Amino acid sequence: MPRLTWKSTFLLALLICSLGFTSLATAADFEQFVKPILTKNCVKCHGGKKVKGKVNFKLITSAKQFLAKPKLIKEMFEAIDANEMPPEDEPQLDPKTREKLLAVLKQSLRLGVKGQGPQKLHIRRLNRFQYNNTIKDIFQLKTDIFPLPEKLMTRYDAYLNNKSKRMPETVNVASNALSPTPGLKGVKAFPKDLRASHGYDNQANQLTLSPLLLDSFLRLSVSILDSPDFNPSTVGVWNKLFKQPKPGTDLPTEIRNRLAWFLKRTFRRPVPNDILNRYTAYALAKIKTGLPFTAAIKKVASAALSSPLFLFRSGYDNKTESQYQLASKLSYFLWASCPDDQLLLLAERGQLAKPDTLKKTIARMIADPKIERFLDTFPAQWMQLENALAATPDPKIYKLFSLDKSHPASLQMILEPLLLFDTVFVENRNIIELISPKFTYQSEFLKTWYTSDLKVPKLDTSKLIARNKLNDQRRQNLTVQIKSLESKRAALTAPIKAKIVAARKKQSPGRKVVDLKPYAAWEFNGNLQESIRSLDLTAHGNIKFENGMVILNRAYLLSKKLPINLKAKTLEVWFKIPNLDQRGGGLMGIQGPGDFFDTIVIGERKPRHWISGSNRFARTDDFPGSKPETKANQMLHLTMVYADDGTTTLYRNGQPYARPFRKGRDTFPKNRSSVIFGLRHLPAGGNRYLNVTIDKARLYDRALTPEEVSSSSGGINLYITDKQLATAMSPAQLSQKQSITKAIEQAKRDLKQVPPPVDIRKRQQAQTKLYENEIRAKMRSRTFKRVPTSDPRFGGIITNAAMLSMTSGPKRTHPIARGAWIIEVIFNDPPPPPP
Repeated sequence: MPRLTWKSTFLLALLICSLGFTSLATAADFEQFVKPILTKNCVKCHGGKKVKGKVNFKLITSAKQFLAKPKLIKEMFEAIDANEMPPEDEPQLDPKTREKLLAVLKQSLRLGVKGQGPQKLHIRRLNRFQYNNTIKDIFQLKTDIFPLPEKLMTRYDAYLNNKSKRMPETVNVASNALSPTPGLKGVKAFPKDLRASHGYDNQANQLTLSPLLLDSFLRLSVSILDSPDFNPSTVGVWNKLFKQPKPGTDLPTEIRNRLAWFLKRTFRRPVPNDILNRYTAYALAKIKTGLPFTAAIKKVASAALSSPLFLFRSGYDNKTESQYQLASKLSYFLWASCPDDQLLLLAERGQLAKPDTLKKTIARMIADPKIERFLDTFPAQWMQLENALAATPDPKIYKLFSLDKSHPASLQMILEPLLLFDTVFVENRNIIELISPKFTYQSEFLKTWYTSDLKVPKLDTSKLIARNKLNDQRRQNLTVQIKSLESKRAALTAPIKAKIVAARKKQSPGRKVVDLKPYAAWEFNGNLQESIRSLDLTAHGNIKFENGMVILNRAYLLSKKLPINLKAKTLEVWFKIPNLDQRGGGLMGIQGPGDFFDTIVIGERKPRHWISGSNRFARTDDFPGSKPETKANQMLHLTMVYADDGTTTLYRNGQPYARPFRKGRDTFPKNRSSVIFGLRHLPAGGNRYLNVTIDKARLYDRALTPEEVSSSSGGINLYITDKQLATAMSPAQLSQKQSITKAIEQAKRDLKQVPPPVDIRKRQQAQTKLYENEIRAKMRSRTFKRVPTSDPRFGGIITNAAMLSMTSGPKRTHPIARGAWIIEVIFNDPPPPPP
């Protein structure tokens, strides 16, 4: 016996429903075969003293009485076919007798219902999915007209119509049910349709039409045609339906011809002349009022899309029109859309119901790309997969399920059974493989979900503790080494520094002693790069070096950007101006954000302190209380102290120069502040001839006190620069000091290279975050790979994660819900409602 495939089963079912049967039961079948079996196996419980299930076979004595009860025959057939009868504790029918009895019952049922006529047909309203596809196909639109959350799987590979009839090993799919693709601009869909108890959305008794919904349909049809996205570039039939005819065209005939085609596709049947005339007259009336041709046809199209002939699918009264009914049934079942021109043509010719034609038509429709819509609706609704989207496990127990709110685990889960259904369809596989396949399609997320305990990998704390201990020991050893070397260097330089200090005190007896270590210091002896911490200076302009000083002739020195954020700061400069008879000039200090800088201007026989800035100040202000006390070639010690409260204090030769000036709380951010010496951005005519000679300069990262400024200017600073120290040392001492300094610097570099202690708690948190980010990335993946399965717990539609999730509660599984799902979905035998 050939294997039962999905497509052969499907085609057989359709042909049986369409063609009916020809062999009939006879009275002899009942008298000679059925009646003896009923007497021997059934009357004991269904007749005489016992009448179970309200079925009494003793009352049925003839074939006529038997055939008059088709409902009873159907129930008998189903019970025997499902092995529910005879009961387990009663003698069973042998296989040959059972097979023959089923055949006779089937024939009796056909004879019993013969002549009763067709059942009453319900009119069916288009649901959302059908409405969207019908509009899309009629106008040949390139996009959906509104979002479709009903579409649970979006395919990014065109594998359904693969000529090899084999699914790719890797496919790219996603579920956009929570964030569906937008439709035409300005179009709002009507609400989602109610689902029947078994999950389908095409049931006539559920597709009602309330006054509110009817109003939605009226507004929807207008919004579709008026959407800015409904234009010649998106509408495939624009020229055929909406384009302005050429001048001289017979307008009534042209409109009638266009509407004849459009209304036949829209109403899915031939359009009577009175209806066609009515729509044609409506279009002509709109044009006569001055409405453009395209707008008038859009009005007609909107009216047609609001008609019951479009919104509803109903039965037909005569045999000819039943051909169109069959065309609609086929197209809406397989394509979820209206019949195409070929289906309508076959219906018009009366050929669609012919067995050979019907078989070829069904094969053509299954091979058409629009069959994707059947796969978008039937399997998801059959398996009730929308319920998986409503699964909400307790986040305290199952945190990873909804780790990504936009892409919960359920979106990946529902793709697995849908891909299995696609594979059975594309490869024409045995339908039993829906239950027990030897393969499945899984993403990296599902693989992780199925094969791991979904716990963050634990850290190997023993290795981290050992590493921390080793690094702590290295850090401690280097710190001790640095302290030892610094002590050794201090012991070497201390006597030499003492001699230098003694010599300074001897040369300047009675002066104050101060120990000020600058943040950066410059001694201008021809080398512009001598500074503590290597704060380089770049020369700009005409610069000379004489007698250990730098001479700036209409020039300046500019430092690199300061590497720290100085909030409180002091700048002191020793300089002299050879000639005060010239026009004047100046010396700048710190330049801050927005080109803000402080400028000391000396010249024009009136020394002044200017606060300048191209952005902050609109004009330049004199420093309060300025006095002309500068003489030619006089060495000046000028100090600017920038306090935390925003006050700038100027000192000249160690003494306050006029009153403090409040310039506001300005900071000088890291990498945005500079130190400038020389002439730059002075008032008009200020830097034409003035020469400034700078001896040295110092920058402090704190505000000096008045006592410290005074001592620094006229006192003895115990701080000794490296150059001063090197000059006083012997070659052997200098070599030893350099060797020690080099060792200290290397040890400090090694100390910086030692990794800091690892915080085990933070490392675990980081590992947790990394693991969760990996899960989030997997949740968004579109790649599914075909993998073999050997474990029956995996792969089939009964054991996939989607079914297991949607039949569970927030905290635990629900076996009863799973059992109800299986007997309803798999066995099509739903349990009765609870009492």
